[in-house]
Amino acid sequence: MNTRVLIVLALIIAGLAGLFFRQQGEVTPPVSMETSDVDYEASDIKAVQTNEAGKTEYELTAESLTHNPKTNLDEMSGITMNWEPSAEQRYRIEAGSAAISQQTGELNLSGGFTLISEGNKGNADIEPIKVTGNTLKGNTKSGQVYSEEPVKIEQGMNRFEASSMTANLETGEYEFGQVAVAFTPSERQDKALF
Repeated sequence: MNTRVLIVLALIIAGLAGLFFRQQGEVTPPVSMETSDVDYEASDIKAVQTNEAGKTEYELTAESLTHNPKTNLDEMSGITMNWEPSAEQRYRIEAGSAAISQQTGELNLSGGFTLISEGNKGNADIEPIKVTGNTLKGNTKSGQVYSEEPVKIEQGMNRFEASSMTANLETGEYEFGQVAVAFTPSERQDKALF
């Protein structure tokens, strides 16, 4: 074959390739490589936090965890926390999302929470208390939690709502602000006394 034919054939193929790529549209812009606010991240977390003496403070499971180096907080979603702040008290906490500082113990739950006392080891006759609300704040090292938003409380057949709550989970003491209770008395039954 003649070299002129090969050169012309190569130019035709290059022209067709250029036309093909030109008709494919614009190339997407390059990926932006910004610095991340995440130090590390993981999913399907199962963790145990211990204190300086080696005793377990709480056990935690979460769908995902990211550590933010700017705030030094562990930010989690879909958490379940088994917390035993004292030898007598145990609690189960579930929340949509949480931010916890491992150094200070500061805890901020949002996206709805449920706090359930899993019974007093000293007195098994006491019904567990279940508290639900939108946000819960506290400290895992001091065992104190509070909510400045409305909460619903259940204990056995008793139910009421409160505008706020403060609790010392080590002692099992709760304080509620502006309690609202719905009371339904039993139906009146008229009977002859004699």
